[in-house]
Amino acid sequence: MKKVKAKVLKYMINERRRAKIKIIINEVPLSKNKYVNMHWAKRRSYKNDISWLVMRGIVKRIKSKYKKAKIVFDIYFKTNRKRDVQNYLGGGLIVWLDALVDHNIIADDSYIVIGQPIVNFHIDRANPRTEIIIEGR
Repeated sequence: MKKVKAKVLKYMINERRRAKIKIIINEVPLSKNKYVNMHWAKRRSYKNDISWLVMRGIVKRIKSKYKKAKIVFDIYFKTNRKRDVQNYLGGGLIVWLDALVDHNIIADDSYIVIGQPIVNFHIDRANPRTEIIIEGR
């Protein structure tokens, strides 16, 4: 996996005084098929890389973890190929949610804490990326 940069685009407080974080990672998550069929060593390396990107991107900007949060993944692909949302929720995005838990951004990735994560697909041929929006609820 290539090394990519993660950055916090916005850290803002919305009108209800809830913290809202938007991070951008210049990487598109793996589908379930690609993630499950990886060699275990490459899968662990992928998990460590994503964990590092999340840590580098937002850990220093959050004082306490969210006990309840709404999470939205906006994934920008390079091509307009047909894709299945469930393949991403059951595959590469699991690693991304685990990284948020490991670095105490959210308390847990269970349904009680985050509900159903929302995944939106977009096309951006020039800049494929993943935007993660975390909002306290």
